[in-house]
Amino acid sequence: MGKPQNSNKGEDLHTAARSGDLNAVQFILSSNPLAVNSRDKHSRTPLHLSAWSGQAEVVSYLCKNKADVGAAAMDDMGAIHFAAQKGHIEVVRTLLSSGASVKAFTRKGLTPLHYAVQGSHVELVKYLVKKGANPNTKTKAGKTTLDIANNEEIHSFLEDCERSSKKGEIDDKQKEEESDPKTSMMKAEESTVADAPVITGDEEKDEREKRKGNEDDRIEASVETKKGKGYT
Repeated sequence: MGKPQNSNKGEDLHTAARSGDLNAVQFILSSNPLAVNSRDKHSRTPLHLSAWSGQAEVVSYLCKNKADVGAAAMDDMGAIHFAAQKGHIEVVRTLLSSGASVKAFTRKGLTPLHYAVQGSHVELVKYLVKKGANPNTKTKAGKTTLDIANNEEIHSFLEDCERSSKKGEIDDKQKEEESDPKTSMMKAEESTVADAPVITGDEEKDEREKRKGNEDDRIEASVETKKGKGYT
């Protein structure tokens, strides 16, 4: 973590970022670009504060001006956790497109999806899952997002995700078996054995007699041919 920035200019930047005053943010950073990642007494950067308060324009500007999108404040919360906690989907979009991780976790193991579920932010929950968030990720306390879901729609959505995940695991296993030459050969042999006709004792006897009859016919035909050619 960086050192807290205690100067008036640093405090002004944090205040401007939190309130969404883009002009003030631009003015301060124009004279002190390094202040973009300055910290307050809680180790929060201007990006943390603007993300928490949903200031999408300020967040976008900070990201384009070298703000550290992965910087962690106290308890290892990143800007994406602050935004997810408050349900600011546009801010989350900007952070993800700027390099923030959808799987980032705090000291307690909470991901942005955990925060979105806790806050009952339906659209954000669906968006995060679409972007690759894993609903089955557990916190340090062993809780998945389904365990902490209080919203009925979110709970139902996460259950669907869980079912799809299990089906996907089964499908992946089947594909893996199909791509394995040994497995494919074994299945082919099993199929050949299963498809082979079952011959009863009587059928086997008839088949032997039929083959013997065919052999006798060939011998007789050979003898007749020799006689016809004058062989004695």
